[in-house]
Amino acid sequence: MPASYNREMDRHGRCATVYATVLFIWCCAVQALPAEIRPSVWASTSISNLPIPTAGYQAYLIGELHGIQQNEDFQLRYLALLIRKTRLRDVAFEEKSVYESAAQAYVAGRSPALPRELCLRAPLLQRIRRLNLHLAKSRRLRIHFVDLDSPAVAIREHLLEIRERLRGTSDVAIPAAGEIGTHGLSAVEQLSGLHADSRTRSELRTVDHSIRALQQGFEVGVGPGKGSPYLEDREEAVASNVADLLHGTNSPLLVIYGYDHVSRSMRNDGGPNRDQPFAPMALRLQRLGIRTFSLVVFPLRGRYFWRGRAGELPYTARDGQLESGETLDRVVASAPRAAYVYVDPRRQKIMLPSSDVSKYAVDAFLLVPVATPVANPCPTEKATASRGNVRGVSPVTG
Repeated sequence: MPASYNREMDRHGRCATVYATVLFIWCCAVQALPAEIRPSVWASTSISNLPIPTAGYQAYLIGELHGIQQNEDFQLRYLALLIRKTRLRDVAFEEKSVYESAAQAYVAGRSPALPRELCLRAPLLQRIRRLNLHLAKSRRLRIHFVDLDSPAVAIREHLLEIRERLRGTSDVAIPAAGEIGTHGLSAVEQLSGLHADSRTRSELRTVDHSIRALQQGFEVGVGPGKGSPYLEDREEAVASNVADLLHGTNSPLLVIYGYDHVSRSMRNDGGPNRDQPFAPMALRLQRLGIRTFSLVVFPLRGRYFWRGRAGELPYTARDGQLESGETLDRVVASAPRAAYVYVDPRRQKIMLPSSDVSKYAVDAFLLVPVATPVANPCPTEKATASRGNVRGVSPVTG
């Protein structure tokens, strides 16, 4: 990674130092705006005043609209709350599995920098690294990347790492990146036939799914992706990896993903052509008997920046309403100091500005009054304007 990039990340890290040292104080802050402002609707400046759970679940799923600053702040606050009240040590991300070891070495303090391929996650990972410095070694956080490897160069890198790790594999040929789609499965099959531990078997399963997704046209690096993000191979790999993390442990897991993946309702836009039934990750976990809490962080207006795309959200709070018919802009205006508005959709029917998200089967919506775009964490990526779809899937959720 270029030295200028690491210097920029260090600058952001110094700004985050104060945050790390007072992270737990935020969770114990003086109560402010704790009122239930409408039936099953709460507003507050602090998440500790919201009825957000910290017990009773194996996995806490946070679904985000990528590319807004408020995501990171909320995720760190909820993470601090879970650390304080549970035995949580593990955080899973929507990121390529091949880079997990590099990320873990970074947040553990064993490595001074991250690969450039993780620039999108660098600001949050840096804050977790600094948080770890203030935790006892037995409580320090572990990072897990549970998504597919992509593009082909990342798949090849993972195959090379696995071959290096296993004995007696020197004769297993790893194809060039351009040939991964046609010959990569053969390498996976050969490596899978050797004696490997459970971790390596899980990695090979992910690589297998990654190659099959590549064959279906799915590719994504740090810029805009190609192909459908709603593939059976991708979602099955993610759900299997999350289930593996939870297998045989009594410790909960925090999972951070695009909000399309944390719903327990079926979709009809899966597959390469977006025309097939599709079960999101949260629904798959539920079918496995895993107890999950699903929360969607939904901004009511503002701007975003993600994977080189910048844009303004194509709606405002006025486009959504509660069951009473009261529009969300009036709800927000009744608690002008609140950073968050928390809604329990099981008790308070809500129509969000996105009809698609309104249909999600989740346990809670966390409404952010105004979204601020993240600063471009990958400075070599040029920003392009992009407009979302009020009724459909946003370009920054998958």
